[in-house]
This record gives sequence, C-alpha cells and structure tokens, in this order.
Amino acid sequence: MFKIDFFTKKSRVYSLILCTIMLSGCAHKNLVNAGQQLMTQQQYELAVAKFSAAANEQPENQETQQKLAHAKEQLNRWAVYIEQQAKHAEDSQQHEKALLLYAKAFQLTRSPTANQRYNDLHQQLKKQSMLSVSLSNEGIDVAPSVIHSIDGLILSTSKPATMLKFSQSNPIFEIQQSTLTLQTQYISGSQVIANPELLEVQHAVGQNQHRLRDKKAKANRLARRVKSLQNKQQQLSATVRSLETQLSANNLSDVKRSGIEKNLASANASLSTTNNKLQRQQHALADLQHEVADLRQHTNALAHNLAHLPATAEIPVYSDYQYPVQQQVNSLTSTLYLLVNNQVRPADISVESKDQSHPTHPTIDLAENPMVVMNKAQLSPLLMAQRDKAIRRLLNELVDERKLGFYYQSNQVISSNDKLANLVKHGLITKSGAIKEASDKLKQMLILEYGRGGEFNINRLLHLYQ
Repeated sequence: MFKIDFFTKKSRVYSLILCTIMLSGCAHKNLVNAGQQLMTQQQYELAVAKFSAAANEQPENQETQQKLAHAKEQLNRWAVYIEQQAKHAEDSQQHEKALLLYAKAFQLTRSPTANQRYNDLHQQLKKQSMLSVSLSNEGIDVAPSVIHSIDGLILSTSKPATMLKFSQSNPIFEIQQSTLTLQTQYISGSQVIANPELLEVQHAVGQNQHRLRDKKAKANRLARRVKSLQNKQQQLSATVRSLETQLSANNLSDVKRSGIEKNLASANASLSTTNNKLQRQQHALADLQHEVADLRQHTNALAHNLAHLPATAEIPVYSDYQYPVQQQVNSLTSTLYLLVNNQVRPADISVESKDQSHPTHPTIDLAENPMVVMNKAQLSPLLMAQRDKAIRRLLNELVDERKLGFYYQSNQVISSNDKLANLVKHGLITKSGAIKEASDKLKQMLILEYGRGGEFNINRLLHLYQ
C-alpha cells in the first residue's frame, strides 16, 4: 500500500513538472512569434519587449538571445536616426518637433546630448506656451504666490504680459426670517383593549387542536391497516408451516411434491411482501404517534400559558402636537470681477449662516433651542475665503482657454509643422498634458514621418521629468 501511494505521488509531481514545462514552452513560442511579427512591421521597441519576455522564460535559448540582440541593434539604429532628425529639426527652427524627438532619443539611448537639448527646449517652449500675466496695482491685491500656484500661468512684469485686474462689489448683508410649523406625536393617555397576545395564543391552541384531530384520525387508519397486515401475516405463516409439513411426508409422488413446492414458494413470496408492507406501516405509525405526542405537549403548554394571560391590555394613545419654529438665514453676498483683455468676467460669491429656534415645550419634553447665527463681521472672513477660491477658478479658466486655443489653432493652420507646434504648446502649458485627441494627432504625425520603430507616448515625452 505504501509503495503504491509513493509511486502515485511521484507520478503527480512528474505530471506537474511536465505541465509547467509545456506551458512555459507555449508562452515562449507565442512571445517569440509576436516579436518576429513586430520586427517585420519595424516596431523595434515593442519587439524588444516581446523578445526580452521570451528570454526570461527560457534564458538558455540561444536563438531567442540572438533575436533579442538583433532587435536591440535595430532599435538603437532607429534611436540614433531619431536624434539626428531632432538636431535637423532644431536647426530648421522646428523646436516643438525637436523637443519630442530628443525626448524619444533620450528614452532609448540615455544620450547626454539629447537630454541637455531636451531640457533647454522644454524650458524655452514651456515658458512660451504658458500664459504670461501681470497684476494691476488697482483693485484687489492678489499675492504673486497665487499666480505661481496656478499651473499654466507665469508672472511677468514685461509689457506683452496680459494685465489682470480684480475688483469686488460691496458685500450685501441680508437677514431672512420665517416661521415653520413642525409636528410630532406624544403620549396623551391610554386605552384598554383585548389582550392581543391572548388572542394569538387562543388562535394557536385552536390550530393545534384541529391538527391534533387530523393526526389522530390518520393514526387510527394506520393502526387498522397494521392490524390487517398482522392478520394476513399470521395466515400466511400458518400456510407456510402447513405446506412445509406436507412436504416432509415420505410417500409423496413427484407430481404432488412439485405442486406443494410451487405453492410453498408462492406463499413465501406473499409472506415476504406482507412483512415489508407491515414494517413500513409500523414505522409510519410510530412516527405519527411521536408527532401526536409532541403536538399534544405543545398544545398543553399553550393552554397553560393561556390560563395565566390577562384578558385585557393597556396601550398608549398618541396625539399630534404642532409647534412653531423660527428660522433665520444671515447671508453675505458679493460679485468678483476680473478685467482681462478689455473683458469683464464676473463670479458671484456668497456665504450664509442659518439656524432654527423654539421655546420649551414641556408637553413633548422638548428643551429650548436658542437661535445661533453669524453676524456680518463673522461672515466676512468666510466670504474672503470664497473670494480666494473664485480668483483661482477664474485664473484656471484663463489657462484652460489658452490651452484649448492652441488646439483649435492646430485645426485651422495648413502647414503640418505649424499644426505640430500648436499641438505641442497645447500639451506643454499644463502638467496634465495634451488631451487624447491632440496626443493621438501628434503620435500619427510622428509615425508618418519617422516610422514605428519606437513608441511615441506623447504626454510622457512632453513631460519627461514631471
């Protein structure tokens, strides 16, 4: 037994090892096939990833290592070509295109030159794409730190900068009062009713008695059936004994003996059938008698409880109670204005404080609730905080408009270089990068011009060090 168990376990281990090897072989083959297909499509960066995964599956496979080395060589050649094209684009004043190409070249080769040129161009183009603004000395004094905190804005003192002037209307303090009528319930008395628990127990007793009568009748029918089967059993047993006595005689002819044996076999078969029926009926009768006993016991317990339950019960009476509540809302509102490019951009700001009050109501055990609301002086700091949020919101809207403006301009220009330049500025202005439509367009433009040797993840290329 031990040997059989040992060899069974051993065969299972071998099976698991074999399955693992087969699965690994399938995965390796699939990765290699995918890499080869990518090589035929000149997608070298993706091919390197597939061959690298295949080499991890089977490190000793020389053929896979050779394919991986060849893919890396082709990718490196493409990367060198991309860096050369980046230099050519920069010399041709196509700085936005050069930025993307230098970024891709540095990603693949870690070239210090590509890295340096990328950083210089990124700093230059980022500054050009951002909205340069200056703050007016008039109106609301906005701290320079607020401008610095807005992604896409740059604070400048030079004349071409967009002048921003914030102003605010005088805050209006209002008090609104009203009266509400609330309603609740309270216990105003009690009333005597028929005890619901008593009625429930009476109903249960009646149901049990009805079930008890049904089960007793069923038990009586089963008992009569058992008695009938017992009588039949006795008769068949007597017949069997009589036939066995006749069969033991010595002077029986063969014909006579054969007839007695046939009758005996028939009697024994009938007796066996009767015994089986009798046994089943006796078991059913015993089960039913147990059910009758349990039901009678439960009924007696209910009857005992019924005797000790009061006939009536006292329940509370609930009545409606209405009471007035004073409500007050103190509000402080104003309008913030941003003047930019001879256009006024308004933003409504408001804060409020509200509460309810009512006197004591002993009937419903309700304590006094005094009115607690902020006055104008207390609401003023909250309004200032809302104003600061509104300022940031308006500034972010300016950045969003400039960002979308670059995208819309890219759709209107004819030159592909101008289109690419606007799309790059669109993606550079904020750290969130280009929207999907813009990044997809840039990717397609680069693929058409430089192939699919490497993957152009536009937002990653725009913000390498974010």
